[in-house]
Amino acid sequence: MTDKRYQVFISATYMDLREERGMLLQTLPSLGCLPSTFEAHTQSLSTMVNIRRRIDECDYYLLIVGSRYGSLMPSGVSYTHMEYVYAATKQKPMLVLMHEAPETRSTEFQEQSIEGKLKFNDFRKVLQRERDNIVYWRDVKDLSHALHNAIPALIRKYPTVGWSRVIKGASTGATSTVSNSALEKECEALKRRVKELEAEKEKWLSAGVNSPETLAKGEDLFDIQYKCKAYAGGNCQDVFGKTRLSWNELLVSFGSNLLQAQTEEFMAAKLNERLQKNALAEIQSEYPKTHAVVDVQITPATFNAIKMQFRVLGYIQRVSRENDLKQWWQMTAIGERMLASIMSVRRTASRLA
Repeated sequence: MTDKRYQVFISATYMDLREERGMLLQTLPSLGCLPSTFEAHTQSLSTMVNIRRRIDECDYYLLIVGSRYGSLMPSGVSYTHMEYVYAATKQKPMLVLMHEAPETRSTEFQEQSIEGKLKFNDFRKVLQRERDNIVYWRDVKDLSHALHNAIPALIRKYPTVGWSRVIKGASTGATSTVSNSALEKECEALKRRVKELEAEKEKWLSAGVNSPETLAKGEDLFDIQYKCKAYAGGNCQDVFGKTRLSWNELLVSFGSNLLQAQTEEFMAAKLNERLQKNALAEIQSEYPKTHAVVDVQITPATFNAIKMQFRVLGYIQRVSRENDLKQWWQMTAIGERMLASIMSVRRTASRLA
């Protein structure tokens, strides 16, 4: 016998939904769900990496919409909106709890700027296209009632693995008696072979495909392609963008974070953060009506080119982690010296005189 639980990520604006958020945090555990959330006032571009991890780990995504669009990222999109886009791209089973008449709520809960109101209304239009996963509410009591009906229905419609706590003393049913020794031996053999191949690859790379003098580096510019979601008038479309950054700028974007080993996904996320800074202006040059861009993702081909360039230059190296299939990377001593040289603050000419 098991006691199954599901992890639910709660996405909501902060100032206008304090009471409603509190009710969700108290109610969800009684429905077999463990709430996970991230306070809006603590968010920044760097913490979006952690937010995405939280969403990845959750079984379900729950968005509660009141009467505010929320705090904006540099790209012009709110953090709440960004969380929704990410959950949608990951195809997380989701439930949207939308206030039926946001304009009737207290003035202190409303967006104060014209731009904020426009973005909030556009966001509602985007959400309302997915009618199957929307539940409307008017007050906390109404929301609580809707939650008790909607959460069980969501779990039935989109069953997930969740996690189970085995109850002591209860029957666990028949178990397999097949030995795992053969599988363990095969895994060990594969691990050894992987290490051999990695050693061969490192030896080949250290031999130098090209002389370092012939490789692009430093202030040389590199064309970077990325994909993002562009919003214009309530509509969203996937578009491709292009920018040019120097190799020094690229190294600075993630280098200080790789003084300790990090996953390849983390490295790509830091590059995406750098691209996000200029993405809106770059996309507007081709799509002038765009008012916000989200989910900026460097293309795999471009990311691999950057990764291999820095590897051949000797700035980064692969790091092995026992029983971990992810790709881990760390700065080399050469890379750290280069990063220090780029980021060091020089004395001004007047002080040198």
